[in-house]
Amino acid sequence: MKKENIVIIGSSSEVANSFIKLIDKKGFNIYLVSRGDNRTQQNSFLKVDDYITDSEKIINFLAKKNNLKVIFFNGFLAENRISQIPTSEEINKTDFINFQVPYVLTRTLENNLKNINKYIYISSMAAVRPRHKNYIYGLSKRKLETSIKFLNPKKYLFIRFGKIITNMSKDHKDPPFVMTPQSAGNFILKNLNSNGIIYPKFQLKVISYILKIIPFRLLKYLKY
Repeated sequence: MKKENIVIIGSSSEVANSFIKLIDKKGFNIYLVSRGDNRTQQNSFLKVDDYITDSEKIINFLAKKNNLKVIFFNGFLAENRISQIPTSEEINKTDFINFQVPYVLTRTLENNLKNINKYIYISSMAAVRPRHKNYIYGLSKRKLETSIKFLNPKKYLFIRFGKIITNMSKDHKDPPFVMTPQSAGNFILKNLNSNGIIYPKFQLKVISYILKIIPFRLLKYLKY
């Protein structure tokens, strides 16, 4: 595998950290952008207070790099709890982190930089068809996928994961085909040059098709 130049947005997440360890061993050039401080001596790191308001800092940080792949690891999930009604704060936070940050930053980078050849987004099965237990989260992911496709589909990749076992999802039910951050990182690494929408397991692609055609009245009976 050739040496890649990888930009990680949201580099403090567990999946991002697992992926960073993998590509560091491969000798890739790694550029980290995060609100959390997880600098290492081997990596170039930019700490921001806000991904959108600090977008000029991000542009300057990446301006002199070449042939970049930008991967968005940002994510927030508050649903699937005993109480199914998310608060107004949680709704706003979900939309901001899952949709506004990656979408606005993608448009900003596209308008200001010519050295990015791929954008990769950690999406979710929830984007296929938002359901009762994750509709706010699912809608934010669906909105991102739809909006990004209008920009330049040839340059984008969405990876629709099922559940990944992280601190964010630990209190949620385990659906079929659960992955660890390590296995998710491996899948991302193997598919850096893929395009469109992909699934880490063929079974998830089949489930995606079923979700698209199942009558709405039956969705409420799904446990996940």
